Amino acid sequence: MSEQPDSGSPIDPEAFDYDAVAASLPTDQPERAAEGLKALMQNPAFRQLVQQIQSGELNDDELRDEATSIAHDLAARQELRRDEQ
Repeated sequence: MSEQPDSGSPIDPEAFDYDAVAASLPTDQPERAAEGLKALMQNPAFRQLVQQIQSGELNDDELRDEATSIAHDLAARQELRRDEQ
């Protein structure tokens, strides 16, 4: 049985099993979900947001604002990647 990190341990984005997590999601496109998870986990702003959530630094409005900002940033980056292909 694999050990789960405790809630205070940062997740190593390089060692994270994106495919396994994506396979557990309710999606018919697990490869795309894995790519999205990888982009999210490698985003420094997202990792900082997770740390702030774990430490209780953000209220609900701040959390919503930060999450929305990260989502818009990731969507813009993915749009740029699609345009390059």
